[in-house]
Amino acid sequence: MELRRRNHRALLATVAALLVVCAGARVQWARRLARTKAVVPASAHREGARARRLFVPRAAGNVVLDGDTDDPGWTSSGGPARTGPFVRPTGVPARPYSDARLIWGDRYLYVALYAADEDIRSAVEDHDGPLWLSDSFHMVFARDGNERAIDVSPGGSVTDALRRAGGCFDYSWESGAHVAIEVDGTVNVSSDADEEWAIEMAIPLQSLGLRGEPGEVTGFSVWRNDAANRGPGERAGWAGGELELVR
Repeated sequence: MELRRRNHRALLATVAALLVVCAGARVQWARRLARTKAVVPASAHREGARARRLFVPRAAGNVVLDGDTDDPGWTSSGGPARTGPFVRPTGVPARPYSDARLIWGDRYLYVALYAADEDIRSAVEDHDGPLWLSDSFHMVFARDGNERAIDVSPGGSVTDALRRAGGCFDYSWESGAHVAIEVDGTVNVSSDADEEWAIEMAIPLQSLGLRGEPGEVTGFSVWRNDAANRGPGERAGWAGGELELVR
């Protein structure tokens, strides 16, 4: 009987420790979402609102991951899927300008992220660090009850996390994303005139829960945090949507 009681107390202690870990992760994630909540259009919260869908074509040519989008995979006839200009919650195009483009092929989802920026800031460049505190892009892929979040900085650093249905956000999860950057300006130097920065990413489809077959769909949102702008309304993006792989 005493052994059973000790085992029971040990089990309760283990459960309590797990709850503390999960609570800490949830608080961290809640704080993070609070910083980006403004980018979700009001229409995305309406009950029964139909998700917008991006039809992402298979790359018609090769893609060289170098920060530019002048490869045949990006420039071939038909072109990539485009979010168009990121918008504020009111639906007004945000300033400075940002957008995203997507194609897929060779077991990867390729994402091109563009940000006009007169003062490029990056306070954190550690892997899995709080990149959202400075200039960054934030993407969320939702499929089969799981959410996969990927942040990327102007320096090419990545923070990625996986939230399984009903669980905590797991920052030990790795998306396997490859990143190339293109920066027109000097990061963290306000005395000169910056112009823009761009990210070219290759994300393994398997890590997003996709097999790489036409017709597959995943929830998708992407937004940008512009640390140089003082108003929270400058956080803007393309949210509440889906992407579908097509031929």
